[in-house]
Amino acid sequence: MSASITWRTVMRRIENMDFESKMRMVRRYPKRRLAIIIGVCIFIVFLFTRGTSNSSSFSKQQQCSAEKLKLWEKEINEFDTGINNQSVEFVGNGYFGVDSLGQLRVQDKNRVLDVETNFYPGLKIEIDGPQPVEVTKMTDFKNGLYKVVRCFSMDGECACVTSQLYAHRTRPNYFVQIVQISNPTKSTVRINLARISSNWWSHSKSGDLSINQRQIGGASYAIICTDPPGKVIVAQKREESFRFTCSIVSKPTSEEASRDAVRLFQSGKDAKTLDAEHFEGWTKMHLTGFTVSNSKAPNTLNGDRINATKYILLSNWRAPTIEYGATLETVKPLEALARKSELCYTGHSNLLFPSRLWQDWDTPTRLIELVNAWMLTFQKRGCTNLLSTGAIGASQAFVQSLTASSYHDSHLEVALDAHDLHREMSFYGVPVYSNMGVVGTIRVDIKLDEENRPYFLVTSSNQLFACDGGCLDTPVSLGKTETQLPVKVTKPVTSLLYIAPSRRHLELLKNAIHVSEVGSAPAHEEEVIEMHRSGEATGGLTTFWVFVGVAIVAFHLVVAKIVWNEYRKGDMTPYNPYLRNRYSSLRPH
Repeated sequence: MSASITWRTVMRRIENMDFESKMRMVRRYPKRRLAIIIGVCIFIVFLFTRGTSNSSSFSKQQQCSAEKLKLWEKEINEFDTGINNQSVEFVGNGYFGVDSLGQLRVQDKNRVLDVETNFYPGLKIEIDGPQPVEVTKMTDFKNGLYKVVRCFSMDGECACVTSQLYAHRTRPNYFVQIVQISNPTKSTVRINLARISSNWWSHSKSGDLSINQRQIGGASYAIICTDPPGKVIVAQKREESFRFTCSIVSKPTSEEASRDAVRLFQSGKDAKTLDAEHFEGWTKMHLTGFTVSNSKAPNTLNGDRINATKYILLSNWRAPTIEYGATLETVKPLEALARKSELCYTGHSNLLFPSRLWQDWDTPTRLIELVNAWMLTFQKRGCTNLLSTGAIGASQAFVQSLTASSYHDSHLEVALDAHDLHREMSFYGVPVYSNMGVVGTIRVDIKLDEENRPYFLVTSSNQLFACDGGCLDTPVSLGKTETQLPVKVTKPVTSLLYIAPSRRHLELLKNAIHVSEVGSAPAHEEEVIEMHRSGEATGGLTTFWVFVGVAIVAFHLVVAKIVWNEYRKGDMTPYNPYLRNRYSSLRPH
């Protein structure tokens, strides 16, 4: 109690002092001066952090959107879903596509969906009311979906409208849009759903169905879509879902196109089956894949751009081997072409960034340019036969181009540069062929040991055989259990890994590879590894931490100076001149 009274008394006295008296007190007592300086610094830091927190505060609709995005948090963190700038405003299946403007695109002579049709199959969504709306764009790369989430606040609660679009993967004549409205508020939500009409298309009727027709290139197109409802009212504490479908058909004559469009629209599968078939088709196209550890280094390729680019490529290719109606008679010739994909992929790895192969896709024109760049690269690097199998072959060629993997006389070679293996990566689902066809698929993980030396972990779906650089060591057997192989460099340079269905084949291959030197790959410098981990070679020591370090050192220097002064004075009354004079008079001279 007495301590608190004393403290209040001291504070009261200080408040009653004028400014000059306070300054004299500070100059007279250096300890207090130091305390005041520290207090001022703490106050400034408090104001800075307070201002930062206020500037980063979210509006209510942004908080609603952030809460909604938690449903896809795992997919976003693993780069399987891209949001906003990392999203791709495009859906397609190689037969048709819908671009960022909502316009239907088809192909004429090229495989690329570069022909504009001036038809808009998707619905335009407008939310009634003056409330601000937070719009988030998302692309599900694994399942071939494009989503737009619109969230807003009413009565202090969150309401959201989610639009989901896809071009069906295995039934290429179908376009699907699903609109979900969630209204947990105490108010009514009103939205308007309408489709943009085009004068470039003729309109006719077949019973209750409206048919849109137009001649594009050498084909006649007919499109039938679910009629939009216009105004939609969702009562409080309710959720509503609306599904819209378009059947899109191209035939030599308009009569054939109209007839088939009507038939497909009326005989469409139920919603659950149609969705399940679409997702299963995309799953099959991702059986061959590539992953790489995330890097914070500048000018570095990461999983977000890799997955988005792969999605763009697959959306512009048809998949004849998995489409509805595919038969053994139509699939077998395509599989035979895949076995003839020798020399695909020749050349260096395409992981180099920046590059025309990894340009942005922010407009429909740039997106089509990106697809053309990849298609030309594949064709000139020996992948023409593989691309003839469709989107699944394109997926395999994409992975082979990233890993510089190519087929040579019944074996697969991985020709990555050992100096580029300073990040952990893996590729999987790459087939290994024999004269009888596919004999197995492989998965290769590239890891770093304690000394930052790269090495391989290899598994296979069936028994295969492998040898490392130069193939000088005895081939090892592969299976479902991981097999570790070193990364070796040779002179002259050879591939880092060889995989074949036959041990004998690799033993003979050893005699055909002529090298003068072979050794383990050198360890990567710690600065390079740290650059990828933190974005800075110094281990993340930013300017802020430099400032903190300097402040700490300065503080300790001040304390040391005070201690040194005390030591030189030789008494315990450092900063009271009245007591100092008193004790000094008693000291013998």
